[in-house]
Amino acid sequence: MAKETVKPATGKLGIMVVGLGAVSTTFMTGVMMARKGLAKPVGSMTQYDKIRIGKGDKKKYVHYNEIVSMPSLDDIVFAAWDVFPANAYESAMNAEVLKEKDIDPVKDELLKIKPLKAAFDKNYAKRLDGDNVKQCKDRWDMTEQVREDIRNFKKETGVDRVVVLWAASTEIYVEPDMKYHGTIAALEQAMKDNVVDKVAPSMCYAYAALMEDCPFIMGAPNTTVDIPAMWELSEKTRVPIAGKDFKTGQTLVKSGFAPIIGTRMLGLNGWFSTNILGNRDGLVLDEPANFRTKEVSKLSTQLPHQGGQQALDA
Repeated sequence: MAKETVKPATGKLGIMVVGLGAVSTTFMTGVMMARKGLAKPVGSMTQYDKIRIGKGDKKKYVHYNEIVSMPSLDDIVFAAWDVFPANAYESAMNAEVLKEKDIDPVKDELLKIKPLKAAFDKNYAKRLDGDNVKQCKDRWDMTEQVREDIRNFKKETGVDRVVVLWAASTEIYVEPDMKYHGTIAALEQAMKDNVVDKVAPSMCYAYAALMEDCPFIMGAPNTTVDIPAMWELSEKTRVPIAGKDFKTGQTLVKSGFAPIIGTRMLGLNGWFSTNILGNRDGLVLDEPANFRTKEVSKLSTQLPHQGGQQALDA
């Protein structure tokens, strides 16, 4: 088998984010502040972390970009889709995760990021009432419109490559079904037949991204990249898929504590937590059908020998 090499990360990198809310605007503001030298890229493995190479006297620790070709923060160009028309600056201010003094130094850049119309189905997020949405004949049309957005973004910005990142709210739970999710052909047919209860909008984004040679990262617990059809498409296009919810807050802490408590046979009946900065995601998760998706994703964060007591975010 021929040995493959990683292509050099030349030119600009486009990051198209689904959802222009608290998570994505904080991410964008942080990148913009860091590349101006106004903030440190705290939390970024590629910017801060080091990897050991060599052994003994030859051992040394180097940054990721010294091992594999990676873009710099200066090479990143942002775009987004959202059901609300507010630009990135307005959204960041509304989210109130960052203070105004942290946002104002990059205000001009954030103002330029105006969201594209979202591929949206209100049945998947009943608590959202945005009007910046695409009019789609069916799921296939929805997918084609997202593909066109990606192509237009590449053309208008001149970026060399694009990554699509889901940072939107949690959709209602979709049970994997081999009839619709088992193969690429089955998924495509379901899109054309407009089987709306089996093809979530997030699946349309993921399919569109892979077909346009864009890696897709799922930042919510949606049933999107967890189906055989998406695995097959990823292998066929040789474009990666990743992610199953951003584990950055309570879930990260709980997934660390749960094994500790369980292996030491410490008694715990359950725990309670409050989502302080959930913004619209918290609103969406107040709907039982949407919370079910989050609940299923937390099954791995449970306490052994505790009767299956699950650690769930409130």
